[in-house]
Amino acid sequence: MKHSARAIIRRAEIPLLAVIVLYKAATNLLFVPLMQQLWSLTLRFAPMHYLSNNNASDIFSSPAIILCITLIAILTAFWALYEFSVLLHGLDLARKGETIRLPALLRTSLADIRHAFLPQNWLVLVYSAVLIPFTNFFLAYNYITQLAVPEYIIGVIRANSRYYLLYLAAGAALLFLCVSWVLVLPLFVLERKSLWQSVKESFCCIRRRVFRAFLLLLRWNLSVVLRSLLLTAAVAVPLYGIIIAVGLQSTQAMFALSRAALAIEMPFFQFLIDCAITMAQCTILAMLHCRLRESLPSEPEPVQSGKHHRSTGRLLLGASVAGATLLTFALAFCYLALPRDDELLSMLGGVAPVVTAHRGYSAAAPENTLPAFQLAIDQGCEWAELDVQMTRDGVVMVTHDTSLRRCTGRNENIYDLTYNEVRKLDAGRWFGQKYTGAKVPTLEEVLDLCKGKIQLNIEIKPNAATPELEAETIRIIREKGFAQDCTITSQSYETLCKVKELAPEIRTGYILALGVGSYYDLPAADFFSVQSTFITSGMVQQIHKRSKTISAWTVNREEDASELLSIGVDDLITDKPDMIQQLLSEDADLDNSLVLLRDFIRDLFAPSDVDEPTPEEETIEEAIEDPDELLDAS
Repeated sequence: MKHSARAIIRRAEIPLLAVIVLYKAATNLLFVPLMQQLWSLTLRFAPMHYLSNNNASDIFSSPAIILCITLIAILTAFWALYEFSVLLHGLDLARKGETIRLPALLRTSLADIRHAFLPQNWLVLVYSAVLIPFTNFFLAYNYITQLAVPEYIIGVIRANSRYYLLYLAAGAALLFLCVSWVLVLPLFVLERKSLWQSVKESFCCIRRRVFRAFLLLLRWNLSVVLRSLLLTAAVAVPLYGIIIAVGLQSTQAMFALSRAALAIEMPFFQFLIDCAITMAQCTILAMLHCRLRESLPSEPEPVQSGKHHRSTGRLLLGASVAGATLLTFALAFCYLALPRDDELLSMLGGVAPVVTAHRGYSAAAPENTLPAFQLAIDQGCEWAELDVQMTRDGVVMVTHDTSLRRCTGRNENIYDLTYNEVRKLDAGRWFGQKYTGAKVPTLEEVLDLCKGKIQLNIEIKPNAATPELEAETIRIIREKGFAQDCTITSQSYETLCKVKELAPEIRTGYILALGVGSYYDLPAADFFSVQSTFITSGMVQQIHKRSKTISAWTVNREEDASELLSIGVDDLITDKPDMIQQLLSEDADLDNSLVLLRDFIRDLFAPSDVDEPTPEEETIEEAIEDPDELLDAS
């Protein structure tokens, strides 16, 4: 199968890779922006202008939004189906030894779209939108991370063994279906069978060979990943060689080129690798279809000379690489020329993000307690986040949950208890014996501890039972002289409006678990704090264009932190500040490593000239080596 696959790829390489590149470029530059614009227009004419965690349930009462979501899902399904149809038909023509003509290939694939319109085939759109990405393991990883379950939901699942078992069972069932239905698309596209027939025949062909098919897909995808990593290394080594060569003349230019390469050159090659991977995945689907239908010849058919195609492909690839390189140098020049406070610095990594300790250093001490904030200070954090609520007698306390059960064991709401009653509770024993006796602190106590040591992100959690919470919080902040060292955030936009009226000098942030729509220009929000799963590079750019900043919560995984850092998030709110600080240190080490490597090469090939010491310098050296001898001589 390996030789046959290579033969097919060689026949179809140039025309199909051209289709993939154009299609993916159209997806990123045309299709996705159009879908985003459609969504924005729908929200503009709907009763709401944006979706947040407070009004997300309202989408089910808006016919316009429901219609828009349905339309986007259908268009996305057709878009994905058409791409795979073109590639599978092209590979089938290559297997038969026929010439691939793009106009005819595109027309043939349009017929598959008409085939999907038949009532018995409508569910293929669900398959296209949901299961196509899972037909290969490499792209499935990217797909899963794009639709990742928020961290706090994963935490709930892991905390409950029953939920966790159901979660694992669902994953295993999905994997079984992915392998069992791997032939659905080739049967539907190449043989024009109905969806039900395709599902039935795929299951019948695979059911006795599920494990074998799984191993074959796994081996194929691992080989694709390995080749991709080797290609990335082949690109990175000469690229950074050029950067170091530039660094022999200018350290600042070396840093600029390094950042620009990370912003343009490396994503460009990742795009090319993604195209090659898509080609490889469609190839394995086509080969499995042939083999399991027992129509694959034992030996590959003779391959006609492809020198012309290969030379054309190399020419196009060389032109693309040259274009990306020119853009990289242009961006590096902009990085050097623009003012140091330009937003481009953030994109290129020129501005280090803020690390905020979530509820103090809550991975090492009980959340929202004085020990947690002290540990955040000791860790060198610039900011700490905390939550405030009010007792029945009007005292502002630092605690996250309205119910005190989770952290203190008392199953009552904080606004139903007095300060003295809350003060008697133990807020540390649940975390560990070491913190037994830790109390729920007041806001005054936290401000006294943190004054001059760390800045605070104070989240106000409003409640109908405590209407004076905003005013009392601001009074305490002003009394302690903390207005310039804190921000106030809330999930309630009304709360932010109140804060702006009472204290316009304090920066305010709008907390969003789900941020969709035209919320960027809200006047009472100086910045936005968004659940990290839903942050995109486009969102970051839109917020930065308005001279506002974006915070991500709650970031507790290295891969998530790295991704957020790469797209320019300004503030990472985390339970593990040491992990984020280590990542930032590694990023700085990259620059230091470039400097050390540059200096090593400079010393190796261009050693500095050693001047002859002057008599005065010789006297000083002798005095250092043997001061007694010098004194005797004098």
